[in-house]
Amino acid sequence: MKRYFAMFLTAVGMLLVAAPAFAQAAAGHANADNAKWVIITAGFAMAIASAACGYAQSKATPAACEGLARNPGARPGIQFALLLALILIESMALYTFAIIFAKVSA
Repeated sequence: MKRYFAMFLTAVGMLLVAAPAFAQAAAGHANADNAKWVIITAGFAMAIASAACGYAQSKATPAACEGLARNPGARPGIQFALLLALILIESMALYTFAIIFAKVSA
């Protein structure tokens, strides 16, 4: 029990010491390097979101096909669930794109 308490105190102490290290610079001191990093990280964010969407869609579609093959009578329910899932999965990429567009263009 003492060990967990010591670990907790150490973690809290490290967080209190780390706060000034990541403090925001004064207004007006933004440099061009920050803009470059925003663009680079935006590209990585879109790549990760697109990869996650592609993976999720590639898992949802075969599962729906298998469900239809096992029970053709459940077609309307499976089709509705598949379309809803694909729309929600694709919206993740579109929301990511909208946020990136707003951040990069600002």
